[in-house]
Amino acid sequence: MEVSENARRTRPAPIPKGIKQTSLFERQMAKKRKKDRVEKEEYEFRPPDFDEKEFLRKEMSDTRTMVLTIGYAVLFGVSAGVMMLVNEELFPAAFMVGIAGLVSLKYFYPLIGVDTKAYQKKNWLGGIANFFFTFLAIWVLVLNVPFSDHSVPEVESVIVWVGDDPDARGIEYRFIPTQGVYAWVPLNSTDVLNNMISKSADQKLNITAKITDNGNLRSIVIEVTTASGQVTSPMTGEGDFRFSYVMYSSALDPGAGLKFTIKATDDAGNLYTWPSTTFLAIPVGA
Repeated sequence: MEVSENARRTRPAPIPKGIKQTSLFERQMAKKRKKDRVEKEEYEFRPPDFDEKEFLRKEMSDTRTMVLTIGYAVLFGVSAGVMMLVNEELFPAAFMVGIAGLVSLKYFYPLIGVDTKAYQKKNWLGGIANFFFTFLAIWVLVLNVPFSDHSVPEVESVIVWVGDDPDARGIEYRFIPTQGVYAWVPLNSTDVLNNMISKSADQKLNITAKITDNGNLRSIVIEVTTASGQVTSPMTGEGDFRFSYVMYSSALDPGAGLKFTIKATDDAGNLYTWPSTTFLAIPVGA
């Protein structure tokens, strides 16, 4: 069948081999990508204008507010500390002084020219934190050395050395975890506690202890129960916070054993008596 001349003219031309035919959708997407690349190349980042004067003004204002807040907290901390120095039972009232100071920040800031209308939550939290921790620090500082001293001395590492150096054998007063009590324990595991001290042997007994304080120690005395009664004597310093008292076993009563107390007093008049728990005497043989 022959094809008319008009039909040949309207028929699309054949696509040469090796060339891919593109659809209308693909051509539109290609145009869009090209347009996006052009817009991306034309975009230029411009940082916002920086107002240096306004920045410095705000930083100086914040610094001034922080310094005045700390100074304000110091006044309340000193007040709370003085109340505790007058009477330690005023602790609840002293703590309420700090709480009152926190509440008063709302009225204190306008007095020093701080515009709280522009304050956000973080600004209030910062001011409260500065005040509260400064208040606590000053309060604690006032209640400690060198302003005051409420801590008693500490007595620890009490050891009785039996015999002359360098052959002396030690007996230490220590806590026994398995028994949950304090007891006298020989430092040498081969020694037997009941056989270490004898009245007739007239052994040298050197009672030593480590005694410390957060200030200065005024006096350290030892009270020993002997066969003739109680003997009170000062202890001698040996260095490294250790103090000692020397006696002889011939002065002891075998029925009562070796029993003593140590009393340490600091310059503030705080007294600590060792031991603070029930004391067990060291056995003494005849």
